[in-house]
Amino acid sequence: MKRYLTPAIIVAVCSLAIGPLFSGFFGPEWRARWILAWAANEYQNGHPEDAEKAIERASALSSELATDAEFWKLKFDLVFNKEKPSSATIAQLFDESVVQISKVPKALQAVIASYVGQLFHIHRENEMAVAIMETYYGPISKRDPAENNGIAYFRSLAKKKLETALVEIDAALVADGSAREEFLDTKAWVLHGLSKDQEALPFAEEAIKKLIARQKKFNGVRSVDRLEFQALLFSDSAVKPEPTDPNKDDNNPTRTPKTTLATNRLDEIKRRFGYINPTDIDELARKIAALRFHRACILDELGRNDESDLDYAWLDGFGFTETDKLN
Repeated sequence: MKRYLTPAIIVAVCSLAIGPLFSGFFGPEWRARWILAWAANEYQNGHPEDAEKAIERASALSSELATDAEFWKLKFDLVFNKEKPSSATIAQLFDESVVQISKVPKALQAVIASYVGQLFHIHRENEMAVAIMETYYGPISKRDPAENNGIAYFRSLAKKKLETALVEIDAALVADGSAREEFLDTKAWVLHGLSKDQEALPFAEEAIKKLIARQKKFNGVRSVDRLEFQALLFSDSAVKPEPTDPNKDDNNPTRTPKTTLATNRLDEIKRRFGYINPTDIDELARKIAALRFHRACILDELGRNDESDLDYAWLDGFGFTETDKLN
């Protein structure tokens, strides 16, 4: 009897030790993540129906998928990459998002709501971006500065509850202390939405100054090239706006280029500084474009069209003619 007891104990002890390990590899969460990977592959291979069924199975297996950025990206792709999703389909996605986020640990809910809100914003559903954030953010005084800035900016785009947005962005500026350019820009855009353009302009101006100052140490630029890089990227000297057209529609999101430049300045900068990652240049240029577009809109409302034309000329020279895509 004793001969057989020892092996039995060894097996029992080993099962206790490696049981959790096997459940991790072969339990519901592991299967859910495997199915998610398979669903993403099916989507990439042009089988969205199969991908949609698979992601539903994966969701049912593990609520932890809601902490995975790839899960949300695929869910949004399945809805918005159709020709024109119906309002009912988008509303269903919102409801499903609320359910999924509610299942994850409370400490992660605000972070996930921020990410999902960004996805709604990317697809021009700013009211839903605000709603998902409101659902999982705490009170204004308990949020971090980035949360208050994000929700305030999305409110400004949705053009709703702008007085609340003003409180949120002021809280962000006070808590952050460094007055980041994106926070200053948000305040300018909220004030613009409230038709307080005289108050908005100094914040728009300061946001651009902050960005220029911070990018004097732009990663990747050789020290000997810094001044030239700054001049080419930020200076108005290379753009020559045409006279203001009194009949122009400043609300038209797609504008006819107004500069006399024959080539896109962004392409010229990439060629001149070929050793810099072009994606980094694109990202920086887009940040500048968003700030300059907001300032131009504010200047237009103040009737200072000669000044706003410089911003529009810069946008045209760098290829940002579809200004609706800058928000």
